[in-house]
Amino acid sequence: MKNKLKSIYRKYLRQKTKIKNFIFGDYNYKKFVIISRSRTGSTLLMALLNDHPNIICEGELFKVLNGKSCKTIWKTFYGKKPKKIQQVGFKLFYYHPFDEDKQVWDFIKNEKDVTIIHLVRENMLRAFVSQKIGEKTKKWTENINRPHKLELDSKKVSLDYDECLETFTKISSYESQVRKDFRDFNFVELSYEDLNKDKDNAIEPVFKALGVPYKKVKTVMKKQNSEHLHDLIQNYNELLNKFKDTEWEYLFK
Repeated sequence: MKNKLKSIYRKYLRQKTKIKNFIFGDYNYKKFVIISRSRTGSTLLMALLNDHPNIICEGELFKVLNGKSCKTIWKTFYGKKPKKIQQVGFKLFYYHPFDEDKQVWDFIKNEKDVTIIHLVRENMLRAFVSQKIGEKTKKWTENINRPHKLELDSKKVSLDYDECLETFTKISSYESQVRKDFRDFNFVELSYEDLNKDKDNAIEPVFKALGVPYKKVKTVMKKQNSEHLHDLIQNYNELLNKFKDTEWEYLFK
């Protein structure tokens, strides 16, 4: 009953916001898209952007269309927004949507004034391990107010060599394709590693690309799985030997 009431209240708030924007809002904003993959800190980046008073950033709007078309979702999302908003965007993974309708990519490419924020993770092995740990523990995010306190043994995973190789190759290809497809756009790239090391410096060029005033932003989100890879991967040495003297050896260092 409690969850049902919360759901009703959330729907009420969304409807209230839509009505308010329809009456008092306008279209005087620009668009941006975060292009990335899972486990690269996209939720962290989204939270930081939403802490800026002139930005609205939503999540994976086009992951699953649920019977709607990309055109319908696009037009609905890019409706009227509060007058103070200067930039409106969402995040889109390389392989979204999972549905047959892929038109969202055409919409983005036809919007020549859209800003592309390309978020990458330099260590693709870390991202892959994080994905597998999330699948195992069902814990995808963590914040400083509600830490998971998971024991190391509960997070350890064993990885398949062929699946690792396929993932590294595919993600590398996706990254190269995005850089190629959007080279003539207002384009900014940042890494998960830089964002975690110094979020203020890492996000400054993003604000510059979006044309919004710089502001120190914050989030309660907390980094997960900070242990060394050889502690998280049960067959670490086996993989290390198999990837030795390959282009992916650096991921194990």
